[in-house]
Amino acid sequence: MASRWLDRLLIVLFLFTSFMSLVYAPLFVFGCGWHGLTLGADGPCGASWVGRAWLGYVQVEPIYRDAPVWLQLVNDRDMFFFSWFYLLSVIVFASKRQDRPWYRNLATFMAGMMTYAISFYLIWELLTYRETGAQLASVVIFNGLWLVIFGLLMLRLYVLRPRAA
Repeated sequence: MASRWLDRLLIVLFLFTSFMSLVYAPLFVFGCGWHGLTLGADGPCGASWVGRAWLGYVQVEPIYRDAPVWLQLVNDRDMFFFSWFYLLSVIVFASKRQDRPWYRNLATFMAGMMTYAISFYLIWELLTYRETGAQLASVVIFNGLWLVIFGLLMLRLYVLRPRAA
């Protein structure tokens, strides 16, 4: 019973992550761009809802105003490396194939990759928030959501998976 509820929640969460990496991130990268954030509201970011949302996030995490290359790469890789997995997960859960060994193995690998990337970023934030001016609680909430999503995925695939009859 708990696994069915969690399956539905994961479909919603993977729809959200699919939107973020297949729509929101490309609209930012190709419309506003990292350079656009340095120009503020008068630059290309001020002309779109996505750009304005990023300009708002810069208030929470000022380092994005002039993001170092490593941070740009971490964000851009989500768009290219994880987007297909988010979409695949929606399809797998909607078709009730999430308990197949191939998906469990792939999901474990992807969860490890995301956990590493987000943990690295959040640890960096914890160590530098005084210098960067980041609003630490907001940064942890916004970015920690990905750890929660992949944690729930692992919970579902390894702990709450249905027992064989």
